[in-house]
Amino acid sequence: MPYTGFYISDSDITTWPSGTTEAEKQAAIERAEAIAEAALKTKYRPVAFDVRINGNDKNRLFVPLPAPILTVSEVSLNGYVFDSSDYTFDNNSVFINVGSGATDVETRYLLDNFDLNAMFPRGFNNVRIKGTYGSTAVPAWIVEVVKILVNDINDPTAYTHYFAFESIGGYSYSMAAELASAKGLTGIKEADDIIKLFRRKKGIVMAP
Repeated sequence: MPYTGFYISDSDITTWPSGTTEAEKQAAIERAEAIAEAALKTKYRPVAFDVRINGNDKNRLFVPLPAPILTVSEVSLNGYVFDSSDYTFDNNSVFINVGSGATDVETRYLLDNFDLNAMFPRGFNNVRIKGTYGSTAVPAWIVEVVKILVNDINDPTAYTHYFAFESIGGYSYSMAAELASAKGLTGIKEADDIIKLFRRKKGIVMAP
């Protein structure tokens, strides 16, 4: 059965050696996508998150994620789950929607006791937030990067390499991904030239 990964499908690749099985195609695509994401240190797709962070005595809390927030499905404080009408979010943070007119007894208690600027009172991992982060649209450039990595697995002589090993194709997934994460590069010049052009850096802000 044809395989579709996060960024490409096996039909996007024209360099499969004769006799390559569907399982081998899937393994190559998974490996290439993992190496690309390790080098980029982020993901250009929706990814679920479930984090616990310290409250900051304010009504806005920055969520330490490597890419923009896409959705928030739950916000809780010390186990109490806020109604979805009580909060909203932007790319980097979650904040209480105090104008929502919430009448829930526990929410009103929090408002009355912590005032409008302290909906996330200080505490150790006392706030839990669930949702998704990443990107809703896959950029064309990362598709090209992944295709290069798969082509390199299929033919290790196709591209220029500059790390200590001959090719990503000759290395284990774990070693290649570890090196990509450490260096922020794949070791393949043609792929890394694209990454250098489009790589974005998102600062991770923690609660003060």
